[in-house]
Order: sequence, then C-alpha cells, then structure tokens
Amino acid sequence: MARRRIRPFDPNRSANSGSASEDDNKPPKVEAKPRKTRSKRRASKKGSRKRVEDTPVANVETKQKDVDHKDVLAALWYMGDISYLLHEGQEEARGLFNKSSARIYVMNMSRRWGKSWLACVLAVEAALKRETTQIRYACPTHKMAKNIIRPHLNQIFQDAPADLKPTFKTQQNMWLFPNGSEIHVAGCDSGGAERLRGVSTDLGIVDEAGFVNDDLENVVHDILLPQTLTTNGSILLVSTPPRTPAHPFFNYCQRAEATNAYLKRTIYDAPHISPAMISEYCRESGGVNNTTWRREYLAEFCTDEESSVIPEFTKNEDHLIGEVIRPDFFDCYVSLDLGFSDLSFAVFAYFDFKLGKIVVEDEMVASRCTSDEINAKVMAKQTALWGDKQPLARVVDAPAITIADMSRNGEQWSMTRRDDKAAAVNNLRLAMANHQIIIHPRCRSLISHLKYAIWNSTKTSYARSADHGHFDGVDAMVYLSRAVNVHKNPYPDPRAGITGENHFIGNGFQRDSKSKTLLKLVKPRRGR
Repeated sequence: MARRRIRPFDPNRSANSGSASEDDNKPPKVEAKPRKTRSKRRASKKGSRKRVEDTPVANVETKQKDVDHKDVLAALWYMGDISYLLHEGQEEARGLFNKSSARIYVMNMSRRWGKSWLACVLAVEAALKRETTQIRYACPTHKMAKNIIRPHLNQIFQDAPADLKPTFKTQQNMWLFPNGSEIHVAGCDSGGAERLRGVSTDLGIVDEAGFVNDDLENVVHDILLPQTLTTNGSILLVSTPPRTPAHPFFNYCQRAEATNAYLKRTIYDAPHISPAMISEYCRESGGVNNTTWRREYLAEFCTDEESSVIPEFTKNEDHLIGEVIRPDFFDCYVSLDLGFSDLSFAVFAYFDFKLGKIVVEDEMVASRCTSDEINAKVMAKQTALWGDKQPLARVVDAPAITIADMSRNGEQWSMTRRDDKAAAVNNLRLAMANHQIIIHPRCRSLISHLKYAIWNSTKTSYARSADHGHFDGVDAMVYLSRAVNVHKNPYPDPRAGITGENHFIGNGFQRDSKSKTLLKLVKPRRGR
C-alpha cells in the first residue's frame, strides 16, 4: 500500500483560507509494476547475497592460499616428512622411534589410538627418504592387510606430488615408488608371512603383533630380522595386548622395556578422543576393573575373564601360591599329562589331611621325550622329594599300551578318568575358589599355565600358545584333583599295635599307667 505524501508547509498560505483543496488531499498515483514470479524473486535474492569471496580479488587470494598450501605439502613430501598427518601423541611416538637405535622396538597401544595409521606413515617416510628402500609390512590376516592397511596407504598418498606417488602392483601386493623404494604388505595367516621373505629389509613392521597366531617369533626372527643384517635396519612391533599374556608379544614387551625400546600409550593419551567419550566407553566395557577395559583401552596384559579356563586362579592368586611345612604323615600323588609335540607335564603333590588342602610341591616339564625318558625323570623327581615313600597313586593321560610300558619296571601307573571334562575343570575351579589348593612358588610353569590358559573360539579345547603349548599344566592339575582321596586319613591309629617304642606318638595319643587304671574303674564291664 502506497504511503500518503505530506505536503510541505507553505508560509504564504493563510491559516484562515479554509481546508486544503481536494487535489491536495488525494494520494499520489503509483505506477503499477509487473509482478515477479517466485523463481524470479529467488534469483533476485540469490544475486543480492553475493559473497565477498566470490569477488575477483577474493578469488585470487583464495587460489593463492591453495597454491601456497600445495607447495608446502609438496616440499614436506620431498623432504620425506609427512608428520603433519599425525596427532600430537603419534608425532611424539614417531620421534622416539626415529631416535632409537634398538633393533626391535615395541609399541603397546590402546585401541583407537591410531597405531596402524602411525605405522603406515613411518613406512611411507622410510620409502621417501632414501632410494630403493625395502619395507616389509606384516598383518595378522590377509583381510586386515586388504581392508585396513591398503586404504590407509591410499589415503596418505592423496597428498603426494604426482612425481612421488607410488604404483600399486596387485600381483606382488606391493607399492613401487618412483625412487625404487618398495612397501610389501602381507597377512600372516595361512603361511602368508613367507611372502615377506626377501634379500634385504630396511624397515620391518608387524602390525597388531599380539594377534599374529601363526608364530610371531617365526615372523620376527626367522623372516624379518635376518633381512636387516646388511642394511642395519630395524623391526617395529605395534599392537594392543592379546587376550592372554601367554603370547610372544608379552615377552617382546618385557625385553623391549628392559632395553628402553618400549612405548606404552592408553586411551587417555589419545588427544582426538574426548574425556566424555572415554567415560562412556569405560561404562560400556564393564567399568574400570573389567578385563576388557583394562586390556583394550589401558593396554594392560590380563587374561580375558570370559575366555580364561581357570579365572578363579587369578582372582585368588595370593591364597593359592605359598609354602607350607609338610606334615609327618601324608599321602602323595603324581599326575602326568603325557605329550610329545606338546609338553609332557607332571605335578607332584600330597594331601594335607589337617589343612584339608592339596599341596603341589614341584613340577616336571619336558618335550619330545620317549615314555621311558619321561618315566625316568618322574622317578628322579619323586625320589628327591619323598625318598623311598611311594605315591598313593600315579595317574597319566595315555593309551593303555603306553601305561603298560611305563609300569613294566615296577612303577605302577593308572589311567586317569576321561569322562565329563567340563565337570572336571569346574571341580578344579571350585577348589581354587575355596582355597583348597596350595602351589609352591617354584612351580613357575604350572602357575603360568593356570594364570594364562584360555579357551579356543568354540570353547572345546584350550587355545595354543607359542610359549605355553597347549597349557598342559592345567590338565595335569585336573587329573590330580580327581585322583586325590580327601577322605583317607594318613595318620596312624595308636591302638593298632603302634607304641611309643617304634613310632613317635604325640601327647594327645599317649596314656600313662595311672590313666589306664582310672579308665578301668569307670569303664563298664561287658556282659552286665
């Protein structure tokens, strides 16, 4: 609606001249404009919102910044320094690794810290810095190499100048750089690690080393390490802790820590993850004491509770390991899990009737020995512990013909019960939970087996370990707990022809002549 125009004040007009004329009071005529369509109005508004950066001067400045940025990145790539791709924690780890002179360097990292990305950056930098550099990159599985490492490397190469970008060779699963450097990637499953064998290696990387199931030591010491003899190269192991410390990665961490070639980082050391997110994931993982949280996010070596064969051992370790004085009267036992490729594992124990506990005094561990050799070792250990005293039972898990061979010289062996293995394991767990077993500290292998044994993925058998085999010490304890007769009293009865002249009898059993006379007076006669 057009506004009414107000006539300006005229001093020559008399105040008594009456009202204004009719023409003066009429609103001015407004010429009708053509009505805009909706599309035209939108186009008009869009044109009126022209941004400053769309102006010719701004466009020049933006393009100049882009050019400068690309030039800086290109310069860094030519220098072999692409640390701009790392967060603060990764950049610190990169510096520590590059300064280290250790032959094998180990990084024990939390999940989502960015360890695989860091390893890929280190591999690319090594390839850029020197011509014809050879890098071998091992993963637990071929699937990880394809779905994680290859995408990481391709993302890194997006910033590379055209004359530095490598070419991917599908048949060799290898990136070939224009300067002749090569990055070879392979999964270690199904013998894939053998593809990493070569003439020389300047840098060997084993990603998620704690999950290389096909013998990590073979990958490191047999395949990668010999290739560094002529290059003075190094090996980098990066991983989150495995489900059990009974894995070679745990040993590598211990050795590296002793030589100052070890780096540990938790989820709290990841600057790109907020405290609120960390707290949420802690709750989802079961809390601060849960083994999943401790292992996956705090990089602690602990056995997974859900996978552990004897979780009660770890919970009650302080009550289960110790030394006690052997009583004068006891029944002793030997339990043997016989093996050849696997370990032959024997435990030597007695039952303390007063304490109501099975006391394991010693162990015997052997591999690739015949049954006669094992039998000789067991008898030697038995004699050293108990002298001429013979065990109440010797049990072994072996075929009948093997048991017959082992018993032919008078050493009596019997076959252990094999029925209901799950119930037998559960009985051992209950004995551990109720502190009914004491293990001497010198039984180091047995303690390790009980502490670190885990089930396989289907929970039908124990998982295998490069250091602990098939955790045969656990089975030896299962057989022992079944063999011990907890109801048999080993203490002699003084009324059965045993006197103080031929046996030592405590004060509680001895009666003098005076007490015997008094007993006759008060004891009723039979037949009355």
